[in-house]
Amino acid sequence: MLKQSLKYRQQKGFTLVGWLIVIAIFLYFAYLAMILTPVIVGNHTMDRILESLKEEPGITQKSKRQIWRLIENRMLINQVRSVTKDDFEIVKEPNKVVVYLDYEDRVHFAANIYIVFEREKSVELVRN
Repeated sequence: MLKQSLKYRQQKGFTLVGWLIVIAIFLYFAYLAMILTPVIVGNHTMDRILESLKEEPGITQKSKRQIWRLIENRMLINQVRSVTKDDFEIVKEPNKVVVYLDYEDRVHFAANIYIVFEREKSVELVRN
């Protein structure tokens, strides 16, 4: 009985294999955070860009080309490179403009595995 209790007292803490498993799990989640953070930040930036159009004076009087230039300039300033002109649709109606954004981001995860983010957003711009 005494030998058995001494044996359990000596087995305190993690073993080397235990530490390696913990480090592997930590590195896995750190890798996920590193590859997914830019996409999440880019999505948030595109939300801000589209919402900022609501504050643009006289936005409903501007042509589709002028509205696209406003979006393009904001994307350039915020370094958004994953969205192109083809991902936007600008619909002009009397007294309002609707801007639709529909795109997909693919993030390489490992080997031939990709994480796909599909994004759809629209913003209605009314005469201000």
